[in-house]
Amino acid sequence: MYKFAVLILVLISSAKQNEAASFPVQRITIIGNAHTKDFVILREMLVQVDSMYSETGENNIVQQIQLSSQRILNLNLFNDVDITYQLEETERGYGYTIAVEVVEKWFIWPIPFVEFSDRNFNVWSNFSFDPERTNYGFYVFSYNLFGRNHTMKTKLKTGYNTKIGIEYCIPFLSKRTNWGLNALVEHATQNEVWYETRNDSLRFFRNKSKDLVQSTQARLELTKRITPFTRVYYGVNFEYGQLDTSVPINDYFINNLRFQRKFGLYFGIDYDKRNNIYYPTDGDYGSFTLQASQWQNNGQLTNVSAETRLQRFSQLSGKWSSALSLYVQYNTNDLAPYADRKLLGYGEIVRGYEHYVIDGTMGWKTNAALRYHLVEKVLNMNFIPIENYVKLPLNVYLEGYIDGGYAHYTSSHQSNALNGQPLYAVGMGINTLFYNDRLLRLEYSLNSLAEGGFFVHLKKAI
Repeated sequence: MYKFAVLILVLISSAKQNEAASFPVQRITIIGNAHTKDFVILREMLVQVDSMYSETGENNIVQQIQLSSQRILNLNLFNDVDITYQLEETERGYGYTIAVEVVEKWFIWPIPFVEFSDRNFNVWSNFSFDPERTNYGFYVFSYNLFGRNHTMKTKLKTGYNTKIGIEYCIPFLSKRTNWGLNALVEHATQNEVWYETRNDSLRFFRNKSKDLVQSTQARLELTKRITPFTRVYYGVNFEYGQLDTSVPINDYFINNLRFQRKFGLYFGIDYDKRNNIYYPTDGDYGSFTLQASQWQNNGQLTNVSAETRLQRFSQLSGKWSSALSLYVQYNTNDLAPYADRKLLGYGEIVRGYEHYVIDGTMGWKTNAALRYHLVEKVLNMNFIPIENYVKLPLNVYLEGYIDGGYAHYTSSHQSNALNGQPLYAVGMGINTLFYNDRLLRLEYSLNSLAEGGFFVHLKKAI
């Protein structure tokens, strides 16, 4: 009986050792990348040749492959990524062989466009969808230049706004370095100015025959990936603005003058472990940016600003997931010019307050959402002549949410009742994701002013 018990223990121990046995990755093959260099894909892989992995435990090859697939998809170079592995015996002994199969996107997009110029779709609807409040022109987006994931964006836009510019992004300067470089130069004019905020709404001044405001900006940024999920960046920027003499004098620029120069130095760090950067359902994101700026004309003002964003996305049971987000901004100078204190209602929106703007030199915004994955399928679009786009990944989510926010500016006009007041709203929506990176949000929100409304957005809220 004693010998039998010992034998059972030995067998159990041996089984556990085999279960957690580690083997090296002996080969990684990539197929489908007719244009993209192998190293662009391999850089995003969390499994490496000659490293040891097991199918259970901490160094789990299944989990590492799943994360690698998400990272490659987040490059936004591919419509589909499929990674498979196999444990087999080769001339070097037992080990894993990994196959990465990708479907590349179309990389050069010469796009004629027509777009509304207001802050969001619902604000444009307030102007009866006035066609004069639209831009039209030509974008040329060149992705994955030289097969190295370089991006060049050229903008030629006219209409409500006129803009010409070029942006070039190099995520990694060479095959072996983790340093990258981004540069932008842009010039814009418009014949309507958002020159002040009254009653929590923008006031406009327009003259169709004149360029009422002109701006030129340039930016140069150096980046470095310090871990697979963490990046730091250092940058300098410059802006020059000029108002026409017909625009009413206010504090659009410092010292109530009609021109202004702005110089800035900044540092930032971000951590990104989201499964899809365009519509995440799992993972974490965090960023922090610190910038020192100086506004100049016949005098000068200095400001230090800090911004942080923290997000968590969690897969709950089954098709349920949750999303939490917090954004905070703080500026040391309470006398920031009007053009530099646009806080809520622009890029950052508390849902339900799309029709309002709240200026501030400090403020925050928070979001909480519960989502249900209603539809997940791949549609065969055989009528599309471009083979890479025949398969359309389609995902539809039902979402319930609560948003909150606050913005404060010391010298806000007395008519702006929302300045310095807590804002909150609840709502429900349907979010539709196409090709993993194109989003349509249809939402109904009820805000703390007891105002309800239906809203349309083309970007993610969290």
